[in-house]
Amino acid sequence: MRHVIKATFTLLTPLLLWLPLGAQSLTVPHVVDGGGWQSTIVLTNTTSNPASASLIFHQETTGGNTQPWTPPFQEVVSTSGLSLAGGSSLFLHTAGTAADLSQGWAELNADPGVTGYVVFTIRVPGHQDQDGTAPIGASASRLLVPYDDSNGFVTGIAVVNPTSSAQTISVGFRTTTGGVAMAALPSVPAGGHMSFVLSQQFPVIQGHEGLAEFTSITGTFSMIALRVNPTSSFTAAPVYFQSGAPLISASMDPGNPYDPGAPTDPGNPYPGPPMYYQSSHADH
Repeated sequence: MRHVIKATFTLLTPLLLWLPLGAQSLTVPHVVDGGGWQSTIVLTNTTSNPASASLIFHQETTGGNTQPWTPPFQEVVSTSGLSLAGGSSLFLHTAGTAADLSQGWAELNADPGVTGYVVFTIRVPGHQDQDGTAPIGASASRLLVPYDDSNGFVTGIAVVNPTSSAQTISVGFRTTTGGVAMAALPSVPAGGHMSFVLSQQFPVIQGHEGLAEFTSITGTFSMIALRVNPTSSFTAAPVYFQSGAPLISASMDPGNPYDPGAPTDPGNPYPGPPMYYQSSHADH
């Protein structure tokens, strides 16, 4: 029997070496195009072997729902079956010429070793272009986001539910002075996408700095954060992907002085001409 097993593995080994490794599924948490905005998606093959990748886009409509989306790219007609040579990068620029803003997210299905990031560019007449970047990554059941809403700064958030079921995401806040508040996002639909200014969605944190903790007990989600300063320049803020039990709870501050109140319209956290922080739902 041992000889049979050994012979079987001897025959299978060359075949196993040729079998493709399992593909990975990553999330591009936010993509914008039009209304002065352009997105540049950068994919890199970190291996020495050729790799393939496909991007599937979802456009935000209302209430966090999405619909299939085919944003125009300058370099390619289709984002399906993209080829990357070993040790190479591919740059994909949306057209950025539409008068109206479209926003949403994308699935990246790629061979192992393919990674990437997205660059957001805003063009305002009479001003220099502004860029901010965010990584393409996986999803998690708990995310930590340091936020700054003091001295004219704000934090913009985009959250994605890449699963096939709606999710309720709870949120805990702890300010740098120790205050704690607990709240929740509106239900995020399956395949849904929501973008908002954190302090507009949760007025309780206005004027504060601290840590926000987003948690789902029913699935995983992904997120980006952008920190916008009083001059409307912006940069990516870190999002820490976590697992396990939440760190922030109401018991940390028994005298909780904050009242989260009712959440407001998510709106659009990103500056767009001719004025900043215009609501993405105002025209509906």
